[in-house]
Amino acid sequence: MSLSFPYLGTFSYVVEAIAKGMNRKDIILPHEPTYKTKQLGSRHASEFVCTPFKMLLGSLIEVLDRGAYQIIFTLFVDFCRLGYYSPLFKLILDDLGYDFELIDLDWQNKPEFFRNFKKLTGDLSAWQAFQAFRVGWIKNRYIDYTEELQFSYGAIEVNKGSTRRVAKKAFRLIVETERMSNIRKLPDVVKKMFENEVEIDKKANPLKIGVVGELYAVVEPAINLHIMKRLNDLGVITYTPITFTRWIDLGKRLNFFKKHHHKEAVKRAKPYLEYRLGGKAQESIGSAILYKEEGWDGMIHLYPFTCMPEIISRSILPQVSKEYDFPILSLVLDEHTGEAGLQTRLEAYVDLLDRKRRGDFK
Repeated sequence: MSLSFPYLGTFSYVVEAIAKGMNRKDIILPHEPTYKTKQLGSRHASEFVCTPFKMLLGSLIEVLDRGAYQIIFTLFVDFCRLGYYSPLFKLILDDLGYDFELIDLDWQNKPEFFRNFKKLTGDLSAWQAFQAFRVGWIKNRYIDYTEELQFSYGAIEVNKGSTRRVAKKAFRLIVETERMSNIRKLPDVVKKMFENEVEIDKKANPLKIGVVGELYAVVEPAINLHIMKRLNDLGVITYTPITFTRWIDLGKRLNFFKKHHHKEAVKRAKPYLEYRLGGKAQESIGSAILYKEEGWDGMIHLYPFTCMPEIISRSILPQVSKEYDFPILSLVLDEHTGEAGLQTRLEAYVDLLDRKRRGDFK
């Protein structure tokens, strides 16, 4: 029974690492979404369902066409419609005639999570299965760290494309590394890879832009048209606190001394949005305040068309921008978003930030 999952940005490396840790040799790795993926999902989904649904559905169809039988789907995305999509995927794919088993991993329902996780582990003991999951969440930290380095070095690299090549090598190294003693050394190894293989402009003084918004719109380059790479190409350092770490990393979740960006952001958003509406609505607002206080030059807010929580935060962010004198660009994304229009808006925004830093206007 071949195992697969829908493509989810760099989190796909984490799922692959967990599957390898469970000795699954029958993994069908999903391909990065393409225009065809968008079209497949849009063809079989409701017109007004959110874009992540269409992208994920298209990715599922592609792996099923390649022979996958067991499909993993995660339901721990809290307070978001994405967490309710699994039954809809099942209904649509059943109607299309696919024979498969959909295994939902719902972290908010702990007994159900471990029951379904056991289906993936075969003859492994509960302890061995837990160790595979533990290795996965530790590797997820290092994958996030690699992304952070990638989008820092990418803004000041001398030879265009060198950072991206090193990042791809680092991702594969993280997935393939075995034994905890070797895994713990990965941050230092990855850091040295970037230092030794990426030549940087040491005189550069790049702008810094934070990227926040709806989870899938931030972590999946296919929907945001590789926005962080585009910003790097414009000489801008980017960073996002929006990753899957907060859900799967038990080590950080149980560490009461660890400060979490999203918790602090929610607190700072209370004067503007007191109650949790879903998605990252409060976090997007609070992040703008935190980025301003940390000295960042601006923030980009991403959300899919019809995403209700982010539409609400979108209406509040202009007030935050005005009160804190902090430029914020909100971008709505769907399957029709064009590269030329997005690039033009990014170039104009970066030019505005550069002029603001130079003091050309207040």
